[in-house]
Amino acid sequence: MKVVEQTLTLLTLQERPIGIWLLSIGTATVGLFIFISQNPPIDWFGMFCIIGANLMMFTSPVKTCRFDKHHNRVTFKQKGWLGTKMISCPINNITGIQVESLNLMGIQFYKLSLRLVQGEHFYLTPVPSTDSQLLQKLASYIQQFLRI
Repeated sequence: MKVVEQTLTLLTLQERPIGIWLLSIGTATVGLFIFISQNPPIDWFGMFCIIGANLMMFTSPVKTCRFDKHHNRVTFKQKGWLGTKMISCPINNITGIQVESLNLMGIQFYKLSLRLVQGEHFYLTPVPSTDSQLLQKLASYIQQFLRI
């Protein structure tokens, strides 16, 4: 995620999964080449590559998080090939921003979450990242904007 717009009353963060899209295009190209040029059972691997590439493309939406002080709303929007999903809540319900860490097979991963009044956590980065500095920087931007 990166900051795409910042004013006194508006902060917009956006994540475009361009790396995943490029990987899926490459996988589909290799799969198509294998499928066309080979005979069974190898051509089934090509078909598997094409299906995997489509799944990567369709399950990687553009994520936008918008903090709007004027309307007292934070809106999280996921726009992908299969539709758009929006979640919204009042800014007043946010009690803090937290970078959570988790260890998976010896690798440290991080997620950025909003802590809400009800004790709930809302993840701004649902997919864990290894870049803790970027998430700390984003948390700092959000904290300064909201003045938490």
